[in-house]
Amino acid sequence: MDGRGPTVTDLRATDRSVQAIYDSIADTYDHVTRRNDYDRWVALYLGLIERHGAPGRRLLDVGAGTGQAAVRFAQAGYRVTAVDVSPEMLRQARAKPGAGQVRFVVADVRELPDLGRFDVAVTLGEPFIYLRDEQELSAALRGVSALLTPGGLVVVDLGTAGFHQRHPSRVVVEDGGNEFAVVRGASSRRDPHGSDYLIDRFTTDDGITWRRFRQRHEFSYFAPEVVGRLLGEAGLTHLATHGLHLGELIEEADEELHRKSFVVARKPG
Repeated sequence: MDGRGPTVTDLRATDRSVQAIYDSIADTYDHVTRRNDYDRWVALYLGLIERHGAPGRRLLDVGAGTGQAAVRFAQAGYRVTAVDVSPEMLRQARAKPGAGQVRFVVADVRELPDLGRFDVAVTLGEPFIYLRDEQELSAALRGVSALLTPGGLVVVDLGTAGFHQRHPSRVVVEDGGNEFAVVRGASSRRDPHGSDYLIDRFTTDDGITWRRFRQRHEFSYFAPEVVGRLLGEAGLTHLATHGLHLGELIEEADEELHRKSFVVARKPG
């Protein structure tokens, strides 16, 4: 024993752009989110698509991350194009079994390129809460609308007011031996109705010297009346807003009680 105590080197994420955040955690993302029930989430989306109806099986997955959902949609018989702003997340996606059935495209949801026409678009995992304001959400909805065929369906999931109110009290600690992480919710520094997500990840090679990597994810809240107005301005007709409570789909969303809302809209035609 040399008498040395543990030391910590603090590494802060200086670029807070969404791309930079997810590029930096792409290699560990699937491990950190290994408890996420993607089978259940995709089944919820498939049920909503079947309930509200789509004119075909061309599907756009916006904010696809490491492709967990995109591959499952392809396995369910959809022709999938998956979009994400992070090249590193899509690199992980392309390495997955079944990824050959999916077209992966690096693109910013605020400036979607012409990717063809789709019968349904989904945003599984609440990627739109990273949009900073109404202008960015409007740009995203207009971009999705432009890619939908007449009669096409879009399903957008968003955090509710209750989620953002309760989020600052959330704390999760994961201990993996040579790596552990502390994940905390926090009040937003930017959006008085939103919330933030703080990650402190500690790693070591020798048990003595530790590196701490810190990130702050900034989440926005979009009220139902704002979402409804922006849908209309994007040329989309609001059909329904369902809720998610304790993992179950609820017919109508409760902004205070439910974890998230599923906003369903259609492009007229």
